[in-house]
Amino acid sequence: MNDAAGGQDWAMPGGSSEPALGQVPDAVSAPYSAPGPAVLTAVAPAQAIPTYRSWQPGIIPLRPMGFGEFISVPFKAMRYNRAVVLGGPLLCVGASMLITAAALWLAFTDPSLGLVSPTDQFSGVQSSTVIVGIIALLAVVLADALSCALLAPGVARAVLGERITVGDAFKAMGPRVGQLLLLWLMSTAVLTLALGPGLVMWILGIQAGDDALMGIGFLLMMVLGLAVGLPVYIITAIARCVIMLERTGAIGSVRRTVGLIKGRFWWSVLIIFVTGMIIGFITGVVQQLMSFVAMIALVLGFTGEWVGIAVGVGVIVLSLVVTYVFTYAYMGSVYALVYIDARIRHEGFDLDLARAAEARHS
Repeated sequence: MNDAAGGQDWAMPGGSSEPALGQVPDAVSAPYSAPGPAVLTAVAPAQAIPTYRSWQPGIIPLRPMGFGEFISVPFKAMRYNRAVVLGGPLLCVGASMLITAAALWLAFTDPSLGLVSPTDQFSGVQSSTVIVGIIALLAVVLADALSCALLAPGVARAVLGERITVGDAFKAMGPRVGQLLLLWLMSTAVLTLALGPGLVMWILGIQAGDDALMGIGFLLMMVLGLAVGLPVYIITAIARCVIMLERTGAIGSVRRTVGLIKGRFWWSVLIIFVTGMIIGFITGVVQQLMSFVAMIALVLGFTGEWVGIAVGVGVIVLSLVVTYVFTYAYMGSVYALVYIDARIRHEGFDLDLARAAEARHS
């Protein structure tokens, strides 16, 4: 076991990676051979009983996690390794928000849109506004695809009581960016196909003025979106950790994730739903307060005060940065912990981690 920052991976059972710094060997049994003639040999001394440090070397005890720990441990991860758990998403989100700020500025100052002018009417959109808006959207999507994955090595090392730098985390993610984006494209394609029939019916209903057809299309989108979107979201979230820590491909990570959460899918849904509600409430309160300030500043923009527009855009972007950074930091930690807990329950991974921790501190 090791994360890619150390040059190895948290290989699944049967892997053949060489032990290295930070690596925990997986529980792979040695091949059986028939016993030879009895030979009297000296009895080897019994191995020392693992110490407490071996069973809780880092942010969690090395055993199956309880429900409450999935809520509290992500905050411990933020405190334990701020550079990766908070700094990594901050860099990704900050870069995307700079482009978003430029897109918002162009939108609010575009005379064709007339967003901050009480007299100007909508007359189209300038090409520069559209281009920067598309780039901003792609930047936000890229930040979403990479931010949570960036946390996996940091949380994995924190479980063993180790810290890595944000540079190590980016170095580990570098070779996996293509697979992470492929995973995002796969999940987006599946959701699009699932929502397609309902969306087509809804659009046809609008064109024909048929309320019944519109209602059926909307209902179909809701049903298929929930039935397909829920498992896709859960599998994609955990598969990112598999890609980062086991260094597998996008398709292989999906297969691996399905095997890990088999029999515990609804438990995983409950964990991610509750933790998502908690961090959503916290960040929602912060965003509402900052949005109120932004609204006041933008009202000043209607009077021609460009400072008001600048302050309003700045506050909006700042609220988005705070919201996204803490959401990615918290939920990314939850996804990594769900992955590690699944391996502990299915593969006895806690024993491998404990042996590695004991050997490292002996």
